[in-house]
Amino acid sequence: MNGSTSLDKTYTIVVNWKLPGDTIDCLQSLFDAGAVDGQILVVDNGSGDDSVEQLTAAFGNRIQLLESDKNLGFAGGNNWAIEQALAQGAEWILLANNDTVVASSFFDELKSAVTQHPDCSLIAPLILHYSDAKMEAGTVEAQQNRQETIWSLGDKLIPGTLATRGVLRNQPLPDELPAFVEVDFLNACGLLIHRDVFEQVGTFDLSYFMYAEDVDLCWRAQVAGFKLGCATRARMWHKVTRSTGVNHPAYRYWRTSNQIRFYRQYATFWQKPIMFCFTILHVGMSISKDILAGQFQIIPPIVRAWFDGWFRKKPVDVLF
Repeated sequence: MNGSTSLDKTYTIVVNWKLPGDTIDCLQSLFDAGAVDGQILVVDNGSGDDSVEQLTAAFGNRIQLLESDKNLGFAGGNNWAIEQALAQGAEWILLANNDTVVASSFFDELKSAVTQHPDCSLIAPLILHYSDAKMEAGTVEAQQNRQETIWSLGDKLIPGTLATRGVLRNQPLPDELPAFVEVDFLNACGLLIHRDVFEQVGTFDLSYFMYAEDVDLCWRAQVAGFKLGCATRARMWHKVTRSTGVNHPAYRYWRTSNQIRFYRQYATFWQKPIMFCFTILHVGMSISKDILAGQFQIIPPIVRAWFDGWFRKKPVDVLF
C-alpha cells in the first residue's frame, strides 16, 4: 500500500537524447495537463547537440535541467533524476519517455486511479500509438478523432514461464474498457511509481542500460509485495522507438540480450531450459523475418545478443 493518494508531490522525469523537438512537445503536454513548475526534471543524456539550448529557451526555470556529459542510458539517466527527486521530497515519481504526449486530463485520471486503488504503488497510463498524420501541432486531443490502437496496457506472465503476453497489445481500443486493470509488468515509457518502491527495492539496474530495465524493476517490486496496474482513462501517445527505430541494430541487440538476461537471472532451475529453448525459437523466427525483409545487417547483432544474454557475465556497451 502506498499510503498517499495525493499527487501534489509528484515529480516527473523525462530523459532527452538528441530529440529536443519531441522533448519540448512532451513537456508542453505535461504542463498543459497540470504538471507543476519546477517539478519536472529533464536529463539531457549527453546529446552533444543544441538540446540544452532549445530546452532552456522553451521552458527556462519551469524545468530542472540535468546535463550529463555522456549517454547514461535509459536506466542511468532516470536513476540520476530519481535520486534528485526523492531528495527533494517527491512522494510519487512519473517516468515519461520524451517521445510521448499526454492528454489534458492525464494527471486528473492518474489521481483518480491512485485514490480508488491505494493498494497499487506502480500505475501506468494507457499508452496508445501516436499518429503523425492525425496529430496537429498543439492539439493532443486530435488523436481521439481516429481509431486508437493500444501500444501498452501492461503485460501478464504466461504460467510456468517468465515469458509474458501483452494485454491487448496492438489491438484497436475497445469501446468499453475497465477503468483499472491489474497486470504483472508495466512499461516505463509512462509509469507512476510511489517512493516506497524505490526505498524498498532500489532504482533501475544499471546493467540493463536500455530496454528490460522496467521489467526487472516490476519483477523486484512484485516480489516485495507491491501491486501494479494500468489506469486506462489516463491517456498517453507514444512515437514508438523514435531514438533508434525498430530495425536499428542497437535496438534489436539491447532488446534481445536484456530480455534473455532477465530470464537467466530470475528463472528457476526448471524454467531455465524452457526459456533457453523459447529464446532459440524466438530469435530464429526473428532472423527469418529479417531475411525475408532484406534486413541482413540486423542478423549479426541478434545472434550476438542471444549469446551475450545467456553466456556473458557482464553486459557490454553496444551502441553500434
